[in-house]
Amino acid sequence: MPSRLERYEQFLFTEYRSAFVKSSEYSINEITDHLRGRLANGEFRRIVFSGMGCSAIVSDVIRTYLGTFDSGLEIFVFNDYDFQFLVPRSVIEDPSTLIVLSSYSGHSNEPIRAFHDMHELHDRVLLLTSGGRLAQLGSEFGVSIARWQLSNPDREYPLFHVGQYFAILIRMFHELGLLRQDRTDEVYALVDQLATDFDAELEQAAIDAARRAENANIIMVASPKWHEGLLKLAKMHFNEIAMVPATRNYFHEFCHSEVATLSDPDRRHLVLIFCDDEEDAYTVQKRENLVSLLQSPLPQNRNVEVVQVRLDQPSFMRKYFTALEFVQRVTLELGKFYQTQSRDLISEAAGNPWYHSTVVAVG
Repeated sequence: MPSRLERYEQFLFTEYRSAFVKSSEYSINEITDHLRGRLANGEFRRIVFSGMGCSAIVSDVIRTYLGTFDSGLEIFVFNDYDFQFLVPRSVIEDPSTLIVLSSYSGHSNEPIRAFHDMHELHDRVLLLTSGGRLAQLGSEFGVSIARWQLSNPDREYPLFHVGQYFAILIRMFHELGLLRQDRTDEVYALVDQLATDFDAELEQAAIDAARRAENANIIMVASPKWHEGLLKLAKMHFNEIAMVPATRNYFHEFCHSEVATLSDPDRRHLVLIFCDDEEDAYTVQKRENLVSLLQSPLPQNRNVEVVQVRLDQPSFMRKYFTALEFVQRVTLELGKFYQTQSRDLISEAAGNPWYHSTVVAVG
């Protein structure tokens, strides 16, 4: 089987953009008539997503995207099974809340535990999976299932496919009646738009950023709009593919606390700032001040690098997926620099052998 980095490079250069037109690779044939009717009648005004790792990331992206316009939906995401501490009880108990338990493999333990804990709510639970134990439980208990049916998935690293997951959910939610407007054409357009948005200049900026990040800790900061969906996924790429330490924080919170760690660091740090052109004047001024402080010619800044990533594309989708391509390019270069061999720590720590390289290798 090709190495992690070989598969990542092939995905990035041949599959990342084309995946946006593969939005039909799903099935909703196992959604019950009862739930399908409630969806079609517009009875749900909230969605609570539960999932782990990449299965949760696409939920965060959907939540942020739907927050950029009047979708009529309120989205909550929690990454655990102790939902009573993570989502208001009033939201969970509200009959107009749809609960989506997401696990691509169908073998993640946390969504399975949430499935059992929510047994009284199964009539408004939707399982989002490719199969596995979660799908078996859905069939056994008569709970609705929507299945991912990706034609060319990388089973070990589902994070490759977040763009396609997003495209599928946008199409699926419109088909089910959750989204009033069909936005599939906007997703399809990304294939050509990204070819322009992620131009040669931005590609070189990503390569340069990777060189500056060598042997450094990566600190990512952004406004709340980008903290969950973008920075969380970026951290996963850095952690899982490049296998380098990376942290993330809200920009204003960072300025009130964590910035102190850059006073005179012994180890190199790269501060990666995502700059949205829709930010208010106060944030822009504060960011310029921070960059000036960290780039001033002082001995204490000798181990501090700052890279600003401009998010100035004309729509949320174009900003998000251009920034993600930037992150992926940085990740690829860092992965080649470090050449760290995986110990399958994620599979073993999470207790999910479905992702283990030895299991994947034998099919």
